[in-house]
Amino acid sequence: MAFENGRTYALKGDEPLGRGMTRIAAGRAEKALERLRGSASGEVGKADAVHGARRDLKKLRAALRLLRDELPKKVYREEIERYRKAGRALAASRDAEVKLQALERLGEQTEDLPREAIESWRRFLLSDCEMVVSTDEPALAEAVAAIETGLAGIEGWRLEGKGWKVVGGSLTRVYRRGRRAGRDAEADPSEANVHQWRKRVKDLRYALELLERSWSGPLRAAAEESHRLADLLGDHHDLALLREDLRQRRLGEEETGRIEAAIDERQGQLAADALPLGRRLYAERPEDFSRRLRRYWQAWRG
Repeated sequence: MAFENGRTYALKGDEPLGRGMTRIAAGRAEKALERLRGSASGEVGKADAVHGARRDLKKLRAALRLLRDELPKKVYREEIERYRKAGRALAASRDAEVKLQALERLGEQTEDLPREAIESWRRFLLSDCEMVVSTDEPALAEAVAAIETGLAGIEGWRLEGKGWKVVGGSLTRVYRRGRRAGRDAEADPSEANVHQWRKRVKDLRYALELLERSWSGPLRAAAEESHRLADLLGDHHDLALLREDLRQRRLGEEETGRIEAAIDERQGQLAADALPLGRRLYAERPEDFSRRLRRYWQAWRG
């Protein structure tokens, strides 16, 4: 790929916006491939490589969502689905580790847990991690093939737009979807609603990171707050995965009940922290939010 500094996940002031978005998308695909190939060759730990590659794919999809109005509809749908499938191919490896980490955090944050049951469960999860690592080569190969095909397609996008209209309408949509998902989660904090909100918050976070240089102070602060919110919602989702796993184990009825109660309590705490932060982050009308960022962009670009 012939893009200079293509790995930088930020738009630059001296490049046409369409070309910058193409550069950024290609950079994320290249970085994901580099991580996964490094894992296959033994240069990089598999868990770290998968985690990093999945993050790269999420950033790539976030960039694609900002190009929804610029790309042909068929191309947009195909590319979003391509990278979603690549991420899913890596999910089993990541989910096994996530559940183990969530159990460790729950144990640190909760005093009154059945320790023998927790330690037994921890051994089960460690075994799952080891099993996944030893059997997930076909999934990694599937993800690499999909990303390679997608990278070749990015080179042919030919986005000619230079001004704000390249991303303006899509940015409004990204913010509106996150605002609506937050309201849904506040009205009904089900695990499904919280998970959907988390995905929309991540889209906003990555959009803010892309545009951050147009006024680094306020946009970096907003990106950091959206990161914090996504982490709270992510911990909530990880506990949901942990509960689902718990129900498949035979740890004893009383022990299982006590652990589920601890999960419920912790999820309630996370939601209580997330909701007021989300109200502040999504306090503006979507049109006002997009208009404000457009003014930053235009002032920066002169």
